[in-house]
Amino acid sequence: METRKFSLANDFTKTLSDNNRILMIIVGLLSLIGLTVLFSASMHIDLPFFQKVIGRQLIWMFCGVLLMTLVFFLQGKLFFDSAYIIYCIGVTLVILPFFLGRATSGAYRWIGMGALRFQPSEFMKLLVILSIAKYLCRTDLPITQFKSLVPPLVFGLVPMMIVLSQPDLGTSLVYFAVIFPMLIWAGARIFHIFILLAPIISVVTAFNFYTFFIWVILLIIVFYISGEKLWFSIILFIINLSLGFTTPILWNHLKPYQQNRILTMFNIEADPQGAGYQVLQSQIAIGSGGLFGKGPGRGTQTHLKFLPEQHNDFIFSVVGEEYGLIGTVIVLILFLLLIIVFINSAFRLKDRFGSLIIIGVSSMFFFHIAVNIAMTVGFMPVTGIPLPFLSYGGSFILTCYAAIGMVLNVSTEKPIERHRL
Repeated sequence: METRKFSLANDFTKTLSDNNRILMIIVGLLSLIGLTVLFSASMHIDLPFFQKVIGRQLIWMFCGVLLMTLVFFLQGKLFFDSAYIIYCIGVTLVILPFFLGRATSGAYRWIGMGALRFQPSEFMKLLVILSIAKYLCRTDLPITQFKSLVPPLVFGLVPMMIVLSQPDLGTSLVYFAVIFPMLIWAGARIFHIFILLAPIISVVTAFNFYTFFIWVILLIIVFYISGEKLWFSIILFIINLSLGFTTPILWNHLKPYQQNRILTMFNIEADPQGAGYQVLQSQIAIGSGGLFGKGPGRGTQTHLKFLPEQHNDFIFSVVGEEYGLIGTVIVLILFLLLIIVFINSAFRLKDRFGSLIIIGVSSMFFFHIAVNIAMTVGFMPVTGIPLPFLSYGGSFILTCYAAIGMVLNVSTEKPIERHRL
């Protein structure tokens, strides 16, 4: 017994000293960069330190580190046993802002507790990952059958539809984005993943005749080489074709600001003082930074308030303006290393449940990083997706640190210890 405990301690120390230690260093560097950029952005604001965004973010980061530590030291078996229960609790909390929350600019996203407010939809991201991981780690699951993909879709779509109605398009898309990498990791057929994604692509490509025509040709090729039954392929083709024809109807149901954001993505100068203002100012800020940047506190777009949401969605623009190409490259390299470490941990981990959690967390971070940066340079519509460890926000930064705590937990605890009893 003593020998086994000693062996487990050695394994824990060994794991913590390589991949997990690298992960902690990356997270620490990103957090430090985030604080540095927020300090720079709030340098000329005449307020007490802890009333500035840098002061408030420092408090949230401290709380986040405590939460990460707590999650890390929790018994990993609790994640597995309580996944479905806390998922249901999470869905309930996501609904509560409609009844207990106060509308902010017409949005019901927060629950107030005295002077504090928290956004349950942020924490729900981790609960979706946990519930999908528990379902997919079953050894008796026929993952190559299409019916096995339905429960994970339900786990993601239920909170997605609730949050979409709050409305919060950016957060709702995260629930959907984590599903498919986890399905692929679990061994689902790529063709089944394609079937699930095809309707969305059909709707999106139908905004332009030529892109939709190319997509239809691609559909025919894929269905032909898939080897599926002819009647099944024909039905799928008709469904996707019909969905493409409904795009004008869906477009008319979008709110005017959502339509403007999509149109601005294709022609940013069409409305430079309106829908295109944010992205245009962001591009100016990034481009004006040059190689080394203008220096901390010297960004004109940032400090003259030309750049909106500079502490949240457009924090990457502040990095580009004040720290230049060098600063943005360093941030991108750190994010790339973060994803690589996640995937490496998932590959090394023999526990199916733990590896699925890591893939889910890495998918969540990758989606945030890719969409936020693409949004700031005008490659995607503005959707309100923050940048991990850099953007200001209490609920979001707590979620990020909790996610890291989960990864550290499942990647250090042996499967036999987690699933015993």
